[in-house]
Amino acid sequence: MKCFNVKFMFVGILAVFLSACSNGIPKCSDQDVQNVLTEIILEHNFGRFSEVDRKKLKFTYSGFMSDLTDKESKTQYCKAQVKANGSIDSRPYKWDAWIEYFARYTDDGMVYVEITR
Repeated sequence: MKCFNVKFMFVGILAVFLSACSNGIPKCSDQDVQNVLTEIILEHNFGRFSEVDRKKLKFTYSGFMSDLTDKESKTQYCKAQVKANGSIDSRPYKWDAWIEYFARYTDDGMVYVEITR
């Protein structure tokens, strides 16, 4: 009986996970989307800094706005404010900007994000 309960719980958790992704359109504020945004911003805006300094930066996102949900291409068009705080060369560093981006899932379930402005 114990084995049956464990299998049932696993199937239940799997069903909840799959149903959460069933619409196929990521939300602007999804954590996976934020993680990809951070990677893109680190590479393009902070590439001149050392990797040690880049790791000291903490990114926060707020003010999420959905501009458009394209159900045909399953793409979400968004705006958000991003802030980076930390230290660069042992000095306090702050940066903030409003960004526009879109997000969608790839065929293999990964999140694809592009910053448009």
